[in-house]
Amino acid sequence: MRCRDLFAYDSISFWSEIQSKLAYLHGRVKLTNARSSNSADDALEFLHDCSDAHFLDFLEYIFHTQAYFHASSRGNLVEDLNEFLKHDDLPYAITDFVWTKQIETRFGSERETTTLTRYPQVIRKDSEAMYQSAIQPTLQLLRHSDFVSANKEFMEALDDYRKADYGDCLTKCGSTFESVLKVICARNNWPYSASDTASPLLKTVVSKSGMEPFFEQPLILVATIRNKLSNSHGAGLTPRDVTEAKAEYAINATASAILLLVKEANKLN
Repeated sequence: MRCRDLFAYDSISFWSEIQSKLAYLHGRVKLTNARSSNSADDALEFLHDCSDAHFLDFLEYIFHTQAYFHASSRGNLVEDLNEFLKHDDLPYAITDFVWTKQIETRFGSERETTTLTRYPQVIRKDSEAMYQSAIQPTLQLLRHSDFVSANKEFMEALDDYRKADYGDCLTKCGSTFESVLKVICARNNWPYSASDTASPLLKTVVSKSGMEPFFEQPLILVATIRNKLSNSHGAGLTPRDVTEAKAEYAINATASAILLLVKEANKLN
């Protein structure tokens, strides 16, 4: 209904784009067996009966259409959809667009450019309290241009978590943690190597920022979980027990660790 109103002047184009994206996703030209007269009807028929996971795919695809950019001035669809999800107490949220500012040199002069680096993405929101106090502030922090790589890794971790790929989720959490530690060191001119793992990086950040040494042990847990349970290393003879609860903990722990470390390092500036 919201799409009907937003794309009232470009309805056929919008739904045709959606049908095309869903058709590629599912590997078939027609999404349903219904006698739909056009691709727009086919998409709408499919969305009435599809699985929750495929409907969430549709929500993400909305923001990749040309029709959306033509209609985006007529309202904030991210806010609208999040309001719908919150009203029905559904465990999902939609992130916002990420625009990254950079300085480019052309013909001997510098100029600031803004590039779209991330489209809205559906993520799990199992706890409203954790989402408001950890996940959302972390996503806001990682929008800074210094954290482009870390933001990509954390968004991929959230995507893996939603799609129940918990092993890869843990891998991406560990990568995000290491990336943030390297950015903190680079920002403050603290010595580190590009090949450093989380442990030496964390020691540097904790000591240089003036944090109490006992913080190392709980904070390194994000990297330990990645090393012990994720898909980043071979399992050998012992199967890994990577559960949803452990992945949820890793997501929340990674976000909380990032906020703590960045804030403590920023106190020195």
